[in-house]
Amino acid sequence: MTSTSSEVALSEVVGFVLLIGLVVVALSLYMTYVVPADGREAEIAQMNVISEQFTDYKFTLDNIRTSLLVNNLSPVMTSTSFNLGTGGGNTESGGLYLTMLSPVSSYATITVNNTMDTFDIDSSSYHPVRSTLVDFPMNITTFEYTSHNNYWIEQKYSYQLGGVFLTQPDGIANRISPLISVANIANNSVVVNVAPVQLVGGGSLSGNGPARVDTRERTRPKFNISTDPYISNTWVNLSVTSSDPAIAGVWLNVFNDIKIREQLGSSATTGTIYSPATQKTTAYMYITGSNPDPNWKDVSLYVQRAEFYVALNNIASG
Repeated sequence: MTSTSSEVALSEVVGFVLLIGLVVVALSLYMTYVVPADGREAEIAQMNVISEQFTDYKFTLDNIRTSLLVNNLSPVMTSTSFNLGTGGGNTESGGLYLTMLSPVSSYATITVNNTMDTFDIDSSSYHPVRSTLVDFPMNITTFEYTSHNNYWIEQKYSYQLGGVFLTQPDGIANRISPLISVANIANNSVVVNVAPVQLVGGGSLSGNGPARVDTRERTRPKFNISTDPYISNTWVNLSVTSSDPAIAGVWLNVFNDIKIREQLGSSATTGTIYSPATQKTTAYMYITGSNPDPNWKDVSLYVQRAEFYVALNNIASG
């Protein structure tokens, strides 16, 4: 009788240990496969939202700039809210809910950054008076959202010169083209229209709560067509200079896309130049038009500068 009771008690202990083992195995499998998958999906969804927000941000600033230019309206401020990461500033559940069974919240950083890269516009009529004009070359300032993902690839969205760029471990891509238009029109003439957007301000916010980005256009002196030396030219050169060859490379792609899209052919030349002295690379597009007469002013250039003041605000509750 005693032997039978001992065997029953031992079997109950063994069964309980096996049950605990199954639970541990199940939790391990869940944490190994399900939690990272859920975290990856959440971070992908978050970055898709950020992509849409940068698209909206770009077109909002375009509309503000156009309204001020065309309708002579007073500058207005626009506010955009960004969630920094997948946490969203919410408190994680407690009690019976095991935090370890949920993905770790990611965080992000938004920055208004002076990249120390430069954008330059030069032309046959502009070049002789460059010493008296201070607009170009201009520093490239950016508004950036940098992810700090735990389960998916790192991404950085950047708004600069009116375009949106995406940086990933495999390179940089131009998601929305900058405000540069080159049109090949009749009589072998080329029209170049550039609206370089510069951001003014600075600072950085990091975390996983909501943040507000306030943007307001700054008024600039009006563009005087009758006296400005930009209009009729024998040549126009657009260039971006950066210490990062990858950035110069993506701008070369931008210039090549314009050349191919507008079928400029021999009217434009693109390429890169590396300077050992400054250790910087310059991507350029040199536009001459296709008239064989080198003195024929068949390249028209229109420049519409715009400046926006950007302020970052932490709006996390509590």
